[in-house]
Amino acid sequence: MNDFNYSRSSEISETISQVAGKADAKYIGGGTNIIDLLKYNLTTASELVDVNLLSNDSDITSRSDGSVMLNAFSTNADTAYHHIIENQYPVLSKAILAGASAQIRNMATNGGNLLQRTRCYYFYDASSPCNKRLPGSGCPAIKGYNRNMAIMGTSED
Repeated sequence: MNDFNYSRSSEISETISQVAGKADAKYIGGGTNIIDLLKYNLTTASELVDVNLLSNDSDITSRSDGSVMLNAFSTNADTAYHHIIENQYPVLSKAILAGASAQIRNMATNGGNLLQRTRCYYFYDASSPCNKRLPGSGCPAIKGYNRNMAIMGTSED
């Protein structure tokens, strides 16, 4: 893992300016994905800018059309155990609870889940080619072990 600076702000404009113009500055919320990427040298960061102070509103709300609005800052645990999700979307609650350990659910955020990189083990193995890391290098999952690959499939390029 490379050295990096850590900063945070409760002001959106300041948070944006801390990353703007810096090719390898990154935002961090729960950190469950970016820390792994740094640890395995799959990415570098000169600065990690914590976004958690930008919102103290992590609530989940029902909308008039029957849908639900999930807050990007809500943790997976808060989402899974929220009364609206448990009562109106029990399959979502069960999927979140089945998808990660309690430690991860308590840190990982809804926003981070949408932004995370692939969890493919070939991606995390720097000795394997991977089109997600280096486009055009190949995808070992196409002909290799792929029983537990995501439903999205492999990557040709």
